[in-house]
Amino acid sequence: MYYIKPNLTTVYHIAYAPAIEKAYLFHWGCNLKCRGCLCNKEINCMALEENLDVVLRDARLPKPKNPSQFLDLDKLITTLRQVPIKEILFEGQEASIDPAYGQITSALKDEFNCYITLNTNGLKLPDLSHTDEVVMSLKAVTPELYRDYTLHSNERVLRHFVEVYRLGKKLRAESVFIPGLIDLEETEKIAAFVAGVDPNIPYRIDAYFESGADNPWRRATPDEMAQAVTVAKKHLVNVTCTQQTAAKLEKKDLMYEVIRLY
Repeated sequence: MYYIKPNLTTVYHIAYAPAIEKAYLFHWGCNLKCRGCLCNKEINCMALEENLDVVLRDARLPKPKNPSQFLDLDKLITTLRQVPIKEILFEGQEASIDPAYGQITSALKDEFNCYITLNTNGLKLPDLSHTDEVVMSLKAVTPELYRDYTLHSNERVLRHFVEVYRLGKKLRAESVFIPGLIDLEETEKIAAFVAGVDPNIPYRIDAYFESGADNPWRRATPDEMAQAVTVAKKHLVNVTCTQQTAAKLEKKDLMYEVIRLY
């Protein structure tokens, strides 16, 4: 069978939403150096009950410790067999650079016949043969701004966005609204780029929250997020945003419960 020999993956954490039978695989390692990365605050699923305070945590607290254990493919599949699986989301730091990505998706598709989504920064495209949907974080389209935020060029990212679309994969775009950095002007530029590929591609704008002790940026306000959606809708049909507006998030505020499988 495809997983007789143990094959180490970069998966260190698995979360699961029983109500929708969806698993979330968290991968360690990244090929960008995003200054506002949420992993500066938390490396496990933010929807777990013990992590509902992440947004409000002091950004000056020490970074979480790196994971010390990783799953091999056999253990990964055995863990997922404990629950019904309809969908699996690959996320974490950057799932696309897991050397076993193609092997994992092939095995999971064969085992569970599930819907597979990849969350990626788009710098590298893995074998997408068994991936149903790609959610690409564009960060910024202005080259200088992208490099300032990630320490890398976005040339390949923008090219890969077009390539995934041409492959016929379901494609969504995301970015983070950061007041004073990735603001209304840049958000509209991102939307215009996506619309140049297809104005029907869904685009989600996430509200920045303080992450990283040395970052000067504040949280985005509800008014700013509403404005961001408005400027993006000049170009795109389907634009949404996410933001925690509750002073303190509680379990009852979640759309569905998320538990830890590993």
